[in-house]
Amino acid sequence: MAETRSPELLQLDTVSFDAELPFQAQPLAGDYPPRLQRETRLALRVLAAPGETPEDSNPVLLRLEAKLDLALEVSLLERHPERPPCSPCRLGLNAVAWQDDMAWQPGQPLLLSLYPNPDSALSLCLHGRVIECHARQGQPNLLSADIHGSFDLDTHLMWEKWVFRRHRRAILER
Repeated sequence: MAETRSPELLQLDTVSFDAELPFQAQPLAGDYPPRLQRETRLALRVLAAPGETPEDSNPVLLRLEAKLDLALEVSLLERHPERPPCSPCRLGLNAVAWQDDMAWQPGQPLLLSLYPNPDSALSLCLHGRVIECHARQGQPNLLSADIHGSFDLDTHLMWEKWVFRRHRRAILER
């Protein structure tokens, strides 16, 4: 999973990180579905949870956590057997940027499907509204979308925690 800054993505005006993740944009007809909001909120709880385990962790608890992770993955793989291909994206606090063959129109509502880990079936479905689209001859278009519509206050705090964590990790890996 590459986390270097990609010049081939639009800049975001907030803290962000670059990655190559399973990512897909689709038109959003109507409202942001409550079921997807709920699933995304639950997935963000997992992503925002503390990630480091102390060296003196109880092995029984670590095995239990591994079993729960496996059960979650098996369940998610049954629900989402297909994933979009990995593509470069930039994830920020309030917006995302990506490359797409489609030329989405500014203001157009989209459903953005994102898998935070290429090896996991855990997904986030975000409500986005296209900010800008830069067409490029013979290459994918460069897009950015506002994702404010995806979050309530609590969910946005979890998203921020995850984005900041990944941003710090990307800085350390440079």
